[in-house]
Amino acid sequence: MKFNYLKEKLINLTLFTLSLVVCLVLIEGVLVFISTDGNDNYGRTKEFHKKNIRYNKHGYRDYEYSLKKPEGIFRVLVLGDSQTFGHGISDLKDTWVKKLEVKLQKDGRNASIEVLNMSGPGWNSDTHLYELFKNGFKFNPDLVILAYALNDIPFPTSVNCNSSDHKIAPNLNILNNSKLVSFIGFRINRLLEKIGEKPSYSDCLNQVYDSVGWEMGKFYLDIIGLALLMKKIHFMVSVIPIIHQLDDDYPLISAHKKLKEFSRQRKIEFLDFYEKGFKNIDASYLRISKTDPHLNQRASDIIANTLFKRLKGLTKYKNLSYFHKAFSLKEVLDGHPALKKVDNMFVKTNSTTKLISKSINDELRVLRNKDQVTYKKFLKEINGDHLINLIETKLNPKGGFIQSEKTAFYPNSSIPQTKSTIFKHPDMHIQTIEKIKLDSKGTVMTTQLLQRKYKFNIEGTENFKRIRLEKNIIFPDPKLLDKWIFQNIQPPSSEHSRAKQKAIIIGLITKNQNIYDTHEDIKIIKNPKLLDKLTDSEISQYFDERSLFQTFLILNRYGAKNYVHLLLKLIEQYKPSLVTINAATRYRVFLQKGRVLSKTNTD
Repeated sequence: MKFNYLKEKLINLTLFTLSLVVCLVLIEGVLVFISTDGNDNYGRTKEFHKKNIRYNKHGYRDYEYSLKKPEGIFRVLVLGDSQTFGHGISDLKDTWVKKLEVKLQKDGRNASIEVLNMSGPGWNSDTHLYELFKNGFKFNPDLVILAYALNDIPFPTSVNCNSSDHKIAPNLNILNNSKLVSFIGFRINRLLEKIGEKPSYSDCLNQVYDSVGWEMGKFYLDIIGLALLMKKIHFMVSVIPIIHQLDDDYPLISAHKKLKEFSRQRKIEFLDFYEKGFKNIDASYLRISKTDPHLNQRASDIIANTLFKRLKGLTKYKNLSYFHKAFSLKEVLDGHPALKKVDNMFVKTNSTTKLISKSINDELRVLRNKDQVTYKKFLKEINGDHLINLIETKLNPKGGFIQSEKTAFYPNSSIPQTKSTIFKHPDMHIQTIEKIKLDSKGTVMTTQLLQRKYKFNIEGTENFKRIRLEKNIIFPDPKLLDKWIFQNIQPPSSEHSRAKQKAIIIGLITKNQNIYDTHEDIKIIKNPKLLDKLTDSEISQYFDERSLFQTFLILNRYGAKNYVHLLLKLIEQYKPSLVTINAATRYRVFLQKGRVLSKTNTD
């Protein structure tokens, strides 16, 4: 009796198992039959890339353009990542950059405009910076548009957030390739995100923007902006959203606000494609496929149309390339009242021209001769006669930048207060800021507050590039700095021999005795041979500590005070090494002494 009972149970269990297996096989078959994964991911394959992607002689997915810009051309350069590259879009003409170029050229019947695409899959803020310095400036652009995607931000070591989907089955080939396992796993992971048991990709991005990662990203953008400002190249920051939940609950709106505020503070033209183009559009309508979130042709149309609406002002002028450097991008796009007169001035064949244009609170004077064109813009108080600012810009006859000078006046006075000058030298750009005041006898007294000689050169090999900002200042790359401080990867000492480290240390502290004035530094200054008594490890630690301190000074010199502040807090929190702790302590002591960083020699 008992045996029959067990036999019956075993038969039932076997039938149930077989039925379950059959059902699972049938479900798997149906999912395989209806699956579009092959097509959805085709844009990611080598086959797609080989069949559809072509590069020009400069290595970019674009038409051929000469490095030397033809006279009379206004050249736009777009920096971006895979969204700008046109990942998953088979025809180059259907990428948004080329669509924008067609629109500008078609509308600009009197204008000559080129739009160049300098972008690539996987590019980030650091790639944009290095590519601009390596090749971008060679094309002599008039306007650089940064097509910033939110995942272009650096991910710092201090942020530990993994949004990868959890596996729900053992790591077996048959299960890894199962559509049913994938189907169930996808929905379980989305449920875990909804109940807060797993971070989503947006959650991780928000964590990065709320961390030192944002300060790292800002520093890359600031150096791009500084170089463009000195070279008198217009700059626009545009933001491409993550193509997910583009309604009022869009999860990354705070990151967009940070970028908008960053641009506002620096007076950089800003365009948000979420607010101006994609808001409240179904994300599935804009993606290459349900598994590929890159922009499809419909999304490319939206970006091209949105950007064209803002840039349409470029098409109003016949001779824009000859005079735009004397005006801000906003003045050009919004149509400053005097610009049409300036544009028409270049139609005349005579080489000497004088133009005066006045309005309620500003005045423009233009003097053109065979050697240069001088633009003087006077900004006055509303309903008053007193000057606020005088901006004088000198361009060569073809529109090339020579010099600019901005003078700010004391309130209700014709007496200058400060003067800021940018001068283009053959191998550098020199920026000078002076303070002007009258002494008790009425004599004009001038004090130089700042002078910097920017090189903006890229050096090194393909695998180890570095940017020379000034003669003795190398750009401190935030991503490399993060790895050095918190993971001890490639400290500066690893690049130099013992003898070279010793020579750099001696030169550093002897030339900067106002900075290196600790008891230990003074002993080395008096007797450099004391370094010979140190072991190789001690020399390297000594060298790295002062290198990191010097890096903090450079970051501060270039306006990254918040970045340094957060680095010091993280060093205090994690205590990654004695070198970093000592460098942070040295920097804090330096600040407490009230040193003037802008006058610090950072050789």
